[in-house]
Amino acid sequence: MITQDNKAGFYIDKLYNKEHFSFTRWGDGEWLCASGQRGENCDGHQYFPELGNGLRAALINNKPYYKAIWPTTHLQIQKNLSLIQRVIDNLGCSIKWANAIVWEDLVIRGGIDKLKKALETRNFVIVSNAPKRQLQIKYVDFIEVPTINCFLEKDRIKSEMINVSSKYEDVVFGLSASMMTNVIVDELYDSIGSNSTMIDFGSIWDVFVGNPTRSYHREYLKTCL
Repeated sequence: MITQDNKAGFYIDKLYNKEHFSFTRWGDGEWLCASGQRGENCDGHQYFPELGNGLRAALINNKPYYKAIWPTTHLQIQKNLSLIQRVIDNLGCSIKWANAIVWEDLVIRGGIDKLKKALETRNFVIVSNAPKRQLQIKYVDFIEVPTINCFLEKDRIKSEMINVSSKYEDVVFGLSASMMTNVIVDELYDSIGSNSTMIDFGSIWDVFVGNPTRSYHREYLKTCL
């Protein structure tokens, strides 16, 4: 399924070169919501029907930014592979998938400082929940999202991102805003994607603010903390 197996260094070089690009990641929560499932993801964000509509639209639109998925060897992808294929087939979309696990791999290998240094060469803006304000990285602005059901504030967050993109030159948005991230990036790409970078970092920062939320965060503790 992965056809663009770029490593983290590929994107870090783009950051240093001041290239603009966008990158979203499609995990089990995004696919379950896009398929119309009810319930919530592992962080308690509900699968709102409107969120599912936005996720499906992002797949159908297939705008020219990186859409990333976990390798098929990943447990959650294996578990939902038939559902994922059904969503893709039903929507008739043909996407060149990038590798979603690049940021986790980088951090587990002890490369978080490489990413931080690259981000600090740009006007880095964090879009995430309040604890991320504690991150030990230089950022020029912070857009706060709710810890639970952040999709309910999507329009407000989009508006703030648009304002920030006009406030600073060469903005890099680091989004950790659950499934909503994929919808926001797709909806804003046409308006700010040419002069801003939007990167879905998922939960890689959680452990660095004392809030490990994933099993692989234990690997972080061996290499980073």
